[in-house]
Parts: sequence; structure tokens; C-alpha cells
Amino acid sequence: MRVRLGMLLVVSCCTVWPGCGAEKEDALLVHVGGTMRPVMQKLATDYETETGQKVEINSADSGELLAHIEGQKEGDVYVCHDPFLDILMKKYRMGVDGWVLAELTPVIVVKKGNPRNIKGLADLTRPDVELWLTDYEHSTLGRMLPTLFTKAGIDFEKLNRDKKINVHRSGGHVANMVVTGNADAGVCWLAVAALRRDDLDVVDITPAHLPTPGVDTVTSATGKAYPLTPVRVTIATLTCARRPEAAQKFAEFVASKKAAEVLKDFGFTLTNPRKAYDDGKPID
Repeated sequence: MRVRLGMLLVVSCCTVWPGCGAEKEDALLVHVGGTMRPVMQKLATDYETETGQKVEINSADSGELLAHIEGQKEGDVYVCHDPFLDILMKKYRMGVDGWVLAELTPVIVVKKGNPRNIKGLADLTRPDVELWLTDYEHSTLGRMLPTLFTKAGIDFEKLNRDKKINVHRSGGHVANMVVTGNADAGVCWLAVAALRRDDLDVVDITPAHLPTPGVDTVTSATGKAYPLTPVRVTIATLTCARRPEAAQKFAEFVASKKAAEVLKDFGFTLTNPRKAYDDGKPID
């Protein structure tokens, strides 16, 4: 059994859990950022059904996984969101080929039927709206929030002084607070909301209130400023892959048009999917 990073959630598409002693040596080890875990579990199952190739999913925060890959030199494939593909390729030089699969889109989530009649970001400032947001320091979306609210004409610092706002690092937790009635509204990724479509309605954020690509930036948890949008979802094969040919075939499957339909159904935005790196070098 391989050594795993302390807090990693290990999930196999054949439902193998840590400590059961049933890990297969021929399984591909795919590190998957938490937001992408549900769709990658589906795609891994589809791939195993189609090819017989087993895929073991190792899931945690995208940045935590990158640190694990760099430190342990372990794994075949890495699925993450920005900015971690570029760090993998340019800083650590541990990626071989890389693809942009989709984008993450922020939305407002409300209870089914939208009982508070939330129409946009301005309504989240109302005193009668119990609001949950993702952590402003420790989540990618949380770091985008000041820009979102500012573009909507809202002083985000004043809002936080005047209104009690609940925060959590996990967008899934934020969405669950709305599902359970502990919040009237929240802001999370559409991919998070899509998993709860039976219990939540989605209110789109006005495009003009979204960050402008190439203009608006955020200082990420890595300490470096990156463009805020689009927040890309990516996949890369790793230089430490035990079975590089098998890793390449699985990554190509996930980057295929067939898999794109699954990504779309899971709430990911399909905008300009493409190959972004070839043999560790960026494709212009």
C-alpha cells in the first residue's frame, strides 16, 4: 500500500477504501482537486467500464495535492483548477502533457423556489438574508469575492462590517447550509450547485459583475498574483507516472468530447477546451 498524505480522501472506482488491502498494482493513481472529485469518479468508472483499466482517485485540495506530488514524486495524473497546472509545469517541472478541460463559474445558490426572491449580489446585502460565503483567504472563490461585489457597486469591506456573514473554506459546506435551511443564500461554484440541483436553485451572477480576464487579478494562497478568470479546470500527466502510456490514454479520454458532455452535466462551463502543454512546454 502506498503512503498517502495525511488528510487525503482515497476513493477507488471499485470502492476500495484505505486499509482494506485491496489496492491493485495496475490501477492508475489520479490526484483530483476536491471540486472535481464527483465528476472524476464518474469518468473513472466510465473509463474502467470501457477499457478495463482501474483508476484510483486521491482527492484533496488542489494545492495540497500539488505539494504531495512535488514532495513524494508519486502519481500518474493530476486534475486541478488554476493556478496549479502552471506551477506544476513551470516551477516543479513535473508535468508532461496538460489539457484545459473546462472552467469554474461562480453562482448564487438559494433554496428551491427562491423564497427570498434573490435576483443578484445586491440582494445578498439585505438584512433579512442569512448569507454564507467561502473563506476569503483559503478558497479560490473566496479570494474572488471582493472583486465580484465591488463590480456590483457594493463596498465589500463595509458589508462585512455591517452584516454578519458566515464563511467556510468549502463551497460544498456553503451549499449545504442553504439546503438545510441554515442560510437563505450562498455563493459557490456552479459545479458544486449542480450536485444539489434537486434542493437548490441557481441565480446567475450578472456577467458585468464577474472579473475581467487579463485585467482583474488575485493574490492566491501561493503568494503570487494570477488572473481571476477564467478559473480553468485542467488535467496533466506526471513525470513520476509508473505507467506513462496508460496515464496518457486516460488523460486523453478525460479531455475528449465524450467526457466533455459529462463535465457539462456536472456544472462545469465548457469554454475553449484544448491542449495547453506538450512534453512540458506551453502551447501558444
